[in-house]
Amino acid sequence: MRSFIVKFCFLMLILNSCKKPDNSIVFKDLNYGTDTRNIIDIYLPQQRDTSTAMVLLIHGGGWVAGDKANWSQEIIDEFLNSGYAVSSMNYRYANGDFHNQMNDIDNAVEFMQSKSDGWKISNNKFNLIGGSAGGHLALLYSHAYDSLDVVKSVVSIVGPTDMGDSLFYHYASNYGISWVFEAFLGNTQQTNPQVYQDASPLYNYSNVPTFFICGGLDDLVPPQQSICMFDTLTVHGIITDTTVFNNAGHDVFGPNGVNKHQVYDEIKLWLNTYSGN
Repeated sequence: MRSFIVKFCFLMLILNSCKKPDNSIVFKDLNYGTDTRNIIDIYLPQQRDTSTAMVLLIHGGGWVAGDKANWSQEIIDEFLNSGYAVSSMNYRYANGDFHNQMNDIDNAVEFMQSKSDGWKISNNKFNLIGGSAGGHLALLYSHAYDSLDVVKSVVSIVGPTDMGDSLFYHYASNYGISWVFEAFLGNTQQTNPQVYQDASPLYNYSNVPTFFICGGLDDLVPPQQSICMFDTLTVHGIITDTTVFNNAGHDVFGPNGVNKHQVYDEIKLWLNTYSGN
């Protein structure tokens, strides 16, 4: 279990913290729902107005672990310093129905919309970034569950796209965590293959600009998961891009963080192009 948590909570755990930008405004542990996990942190840049876009960070952890604090202050500051408002949310852990996590994201977005006037940010420019399981949730929400129609773009970092992929299940079994699929979806694939398809962004895509980042050596979430959805979006004329770091596994930063600044720069370039900021 320990190796699973370390692997699946993703690279945010190894980032070094740094001081937040001067004069940014921070709200910690705001309640956006009734569950104890329904809390969110908000970071607002000093220079902002009603056109300022929000970046929503969704943590990893195999749908059964992880926390909004897994995103380091360093990565938050990267976006703050680029003029974005930033939020990092907790969501309910796997409880047999993936719609609960979709509802949590929906409620978090609606909560931020309700505060947008007071915070002086846009109420309809949201960009989701998720790592690992959070990447899956960011993709699925953005493409299939954005009932508020406010997601401008989504970035998936080593996020699964096909819950029924046999290689993904095999990789999870190697880590002794194949049980998370049933915990998250409430059934095995054999008993209810439809729910595995319903929870797969690969089969529920829409016209949302989407950027995939993955590691070519990933032995937890196969890189083909990102590549297959990238190919599908490309065939259907949907704006998409992908970067595969062939020197990296599930931690796309790679050995000694060699890829870190490229990851940051590519995400910021993506946001600057498609966030609506």
